Amino acid sequence: MNTASDKLPALRPVQIVPLRNSDGQTLFALHDPTRLAPRAVAVSPAAYFVLAHLDGQHSCQDIQAALQANLGAQVSEDDIHRLVNTLDEALFLQGPRLQAALEERRAGYLAAPSRDCRERYPDAVALRRTIEQLLAGGVTAPVPDVRGLIAPHLDYERGAPCYADAYATLAAAGKADRYVILGTNHFGQSASAVATTKDFQTPLGLVPVDQDFLTRLAALLGTDLCEHQADHFAEHSIELQVLILQVVMDGRAFEIVPILCPDACGPTGLHPADGRGPDLGTFADALAELLKTTDRPTVVIAGADLSHVGQHFGDSAPTTAAVLEQVADSDRRLLRLLEERREDEFIRQIAASRNHTRICSTGAIYATLRCLPGRPCRVLSYHQAVQMEAETHVTCAAAVLS
Repeated sequence: MNTASDKLPALRPVQIVPLRNSDGQTLFALHDPTRLAPRAVAVSPAAYFVLAHLDGQHSCQDIQAALQANLGAQVSEDDIHRLVNTLDEALFLQGPRLQAALEERRAGYLAAPSRDCRERYPDAVALRRTIEQLLAGGVTAPVPDVRGLIAPHLDYERGAPCYADAYATLAAAGKADRYVILGTNHFGQSASAVATTKDFQTPLGLVPVDQDFLTRLAALLGTDLCEHQADHFAEHSIELQVLILQVVMDGRAFEIVPILCPDACGPTGLHPADGRGPDLGTFADALAELLKTTDRPTVVIAGADLSHVGQHFGDSAPTTAAVLEQVADSDRRLLRLLEERREDEFIRQIAASRNHTRICSTGAIYATLRCLPGRPCRVLSYHQAVQMEAETHVTCAAAVLS
């Protein structure tokens, strides 16, 4: 039986969104983007304060004392344990219940014949029409030999300008046989690069994974790149590129190498936070070595967004035009570093600022540039997807390496 001095379990990474109920009361809704939790949970401001202390290091007594000192509120031990139990049952806390759910998902993913991407866009005709309309708006840059691409992983509507320019340029440069797609591991278990051996089943057909390429890459690294491959289950940053490629390729067969990359600007930098697996630089260098020895036309694609700002993402004040302009200036300075092939400085500056605009794809961007050394990088376009009423603003860019 737990006592008031026992440390409480930690909250796992989730999305927390402020909202108002019909009575005008502010609540905080917990959402699980990995779709592991069976439902969302909404909590009061006092309960939100408790959530902020669920880091595996605080006890019930600690939280009671913090509530009294900061809010002047007295909350019973029973109330705190009731909240913890609710969160645990909903799979928002680290612990045995969550581990059992993760193992069940892992087993199901490994047993599945493919990585099924049909849930997001079940209507194949509508999906193809959406992508064709998106591509029609693209401006094609005169780049005859595309070796790398940076495109968004926003939904198509909000990321349309940069998707369009990136893939219009790719399509005009000629089709490859293989696409190494480096996505963003937003909420997965792996702290290092993680691949999947599962072919992608989409509404537009089956896209096979280049198993031999993955095997050779793992051999160069001396590690199992697929230990946490169930991280791919709900991650969208790769599948959105695959769907566009199917339209761009227009029936021509191609293979993919799908790999999710970790954040490169956290406390441990390029090194995995848990010490397991290769660091991102070692991974990118091995990928570069393999790309040099292949005789098949191959393009590396980073499915990458940039800044995430607004109260939806935790900013305290409402967003203004001046704030968005400051974000644009910051983003563009960082993009210039990529054009100058100063990707290490790109990482250093984001880390030094503690990633104050929440750029989510530092790993995918960095690995794409590092595995293509010496290749010129050209930024094609920059876009801010602004939603003032929802206080949700995400920026992105299109860039090409030739």
